[in-house]
Amino acid sequence: MAAQGREQRVQGIHRLALHVPDLPAARRFYRDIWLLRDQGRDGEFTAFRSPSENHDDLLLGEGPSQIAHVAFAVGSPDDLIAMAARLEAAGFPSRRIADQTLFRADAMAVAVTDPDGREIWLVAPRPGAAAAGSGHPLAPNRIGHVVLWTPAQAAAERFYTLLGFYVTDRTNAGMSFLRCNSDHHSLALMKSGKNKTGIQHIAFDVGSLDNVMRNFARLRDLGVECAWGVGRHGPGNNIFSYYADPAGNYIEYYGDMEQFDVDASVEAHIWGPEHKGDVWGVAGIPPLSFRE
Repeated sequence: MAAQGREQRVQGIHRLALHVPDLPAARRFYRDIWLLRDQGRDGEFTAFRSPSENHDDLLLGEGPSQIAHVAFAVGSPDDLIAMAARLEAAGFPSRRIADQTLFRADAMAVAVTDPDGREIWLVAPRPGAAAAGSGHPLAPNRIGHVVLWTPAQAAAERFYTLLGFYVTDRTNAGMSFLRCNSDHHSLALMKSGKNKTGIQHIAFDVGSLDNVMRNFARLRDLGVECAWGVGRHGPGNNIFSYYADPAGNYIEYYGDMEQFDVDASVEAHIWGPEHKGDVWGVAGIPPLSFRE
């Protein structure tokens, strides 16, 4: 039976599927540098898994840099059907993903197109799999959130509220932070004046300030340049350090994210022009391509 009311919503990031122009380079980076588990092929994609997850949460395929799909987890097939009906009633028809083309982590899935033209999957996960585990203590636990560029922020916000997201914070720079679980945000939308609709950044949770700093030192010693950080964000309160993968996607190691009661009513806080992204004031200015 489908959950009712506020409980009928997505539960968080299930998976990101991306196309990258140099798959071998990206594969080496995410396996050897970013410390994800290489799970081999799943259909046309190479699959990676964060060690604390029981499913593949990053898929990389060969091709021009773009999003293949963003997948959010839902609690059950019944919830999935109910959410698809809600989207249909709001003018966003979905299509059922055929069983034979599902990824191995999926029991059932539907795909819908968001207002920016991105393919969004809602997935009822396949139960019973074990977490990947890792031999490295600094490997990321999970993909905690994704930030998407949008030229139509109000329309994008309305769409994602249909999935059960709620706005937690907004910034003067045109960014809105949306939550669907206890994390301050699992999704953020960044206004683009250049009609961009791709990934602004992907954030991997390493749990703590110590692990952010130890990874900063580890990547420095490997010759990987930090694009922005280390610092502490205002919205979310998380410690951050940002890097670029071989395809040019910005990726973040973060820890110490602000937490909420998932059903708490929270009035969105507005961060004014005085906020520069780092409340410590030590991270400097982010790259121009990160901001516009």
